[in-house]
Amino acid sequence: MKLLLLHQNFPGQFRQLTPCLIERGHQLLAICSHQRPLPEIEGLRVLRYDQPPPMSGEWPYGTQLWHEALRRAESVGGFLQQLASEGWRPDRVLAHCGWGEALPVKEQWPEVPLLVWPELWLRPEHMGFGSDPLKGPVTSASLLANVGRNALAEASLAQATAWIVPTRHQANSFPAAYQNDRMHVVHEGIDTQLACPNPEVSYEVRGVRVNRSVPTITFVNRNLERLRGFDTFMRALPIIQRQHPTVRVVIVGDNEGGYGGADPSGLPLREVMLKELQGQLDLERIHFLGRIPHPYLISMLQASWVHIYLSYPFILGWSLLEAMGCGCCIVGSRGMPVEEVIHDGVQGVLVPMDDHERLAQRVLALIANPQLRDQLGRAARQASLAWDQSVTLPKLTALIEGLTG
Repeated sequence: MKLLLLHQNFPGQFRQLTPCLIERGHQLLAICSHQRPLPEIEGLRVLRYDQPPPMSGEWPYGTQLWHEALRRAESVGGFLQQLASEGWRPDRVLAHCGWGEALPVKEQWPEVPLLVWPELWLRPEHMGFGSDPLKGPVTSASLLANVGRNALAEASLAQATAWIVPTRHQANSFPAAYQNDRMHVVHEGIDTQLACPNPEVSYEVRGVRVNRSVPTITFVNRNLERLRGFDTFMRALPIIQRQHPTVRVVIVGDNEGGYGGADPSGLPLREVMLKELQGQLDLERIHFLGRIPHPYLISMLQASWVHIYLSYPFILGWSLLEAMGCGCCIVGSRGMPVEEVIHDGVQGVLVPMDDHERLAQRVLALIANPQLRDQLGRAARQASLAWDQSVTLPKLTALIEGLTG
C-alpha cells in the first residue's frame, strides 16, 4: 500500500512504526516541517514545508495555535494537490493531528481512510492547575485556555476513520462521544532489546568514568520543567548530597519552556533553581547533559542506581518505559500517568509530586538497599515487556492494514 505520514516532527510517534511498515512492503511518503537530517531509508520519501513564522501579539484561548495550524494545513494542502496532479494517491493517511496538518486530507481525498493520533484532550489539571501553587486553582480562564487546542483535535476527529491514543489515561481524557469503537488504545512501543539491563555498561561524563559501581541518580525529560517535577527534584538534591557524599546526579533535558510553559520569571527553570539553591549544591557531582544521542541515553539508564520520573497527569514519556526496560529502580510520582505502568512497591516506589523531602528520603533508602533496588528493577523490566514493539507494532499494523473508509 501507499501510505502518507503527516507529522511536523517526523518521525515522532512513527519512530518505531516507519521501519516496520517498510519491512512489510508498504511505500511511505512523509511530510514534515523540521529541517533536521533524516536517514535515507529505501521505501521512504520525505517532503518538507517551511515552519510557520512566529506570531506576535496576544492570542487568547488557543487562537494563535489555530492560526499556525491553518498555515501548516495550507502548506500540506499544497503538497497534496501536487501529489494528486502527479497521479499519486495514498491508500491510507496516518497523521498526528495536533498541529493542523491533517485538516486538508479529506478535502483532497475524501474517500481515503484517515488514521489520527490526537494524544490528549487537554484539561487544566494536565497543566498543573489545582495542584501547582504557581498556577493556582482551576478557573474559567484556565478552562478556556485549552479550547483552541481541543477544537483543533475535534476538527480532525470529525474527519477521521479512526484514532489512536497510547495509554488508557490519555484515552480517558477525551469526552465520552470520542471514546467509541473508532478509538484504539495502542502504544507506539519501545525496543526492549535495546533498552535492556547491561551489567558491563560504562560511559564517561566530565572526565569521570561511570559504571554500575558508581552510585548514580538519573533524571530525564525533553525539557527541565515544573510539569515534569524538575523543581521538586532539584530541591531534593541538597538533602541527598548531604547524606551521601559520593552519589552522582546525571540530568538530561533542554532548558525550553516545555509542555507546561515557561517559568513566571521568564528564565529557564534550571537557572531559577540553581539560583534558589545557591550554596547548597555540590555542582561537581551534578551533570547537566542537555539533549543527548539515544544510545548515550540508554547507557546512562543502564548504569543508573535510581531513576526519578515525576509528572503532572500529562502524557506518558517514552523515557520512563525505556528506564524500566533497562531495569532501573524507579522513584515516580503518584497518580497518572505513572500509575498506569508502576504500582507502588512493585515495579518502583511512588511519592507525592510536590514533596521533595519524601523524594530525597526514598532515594537515599534505595541507594542504601541494593537488594530492594534489584528487586524493583527486575519487576520494572518485566513490566516493560508489555510495551515492547513486538507487542504493539502487530496491533498497529493490523489496524492500519485493516482500515476501511
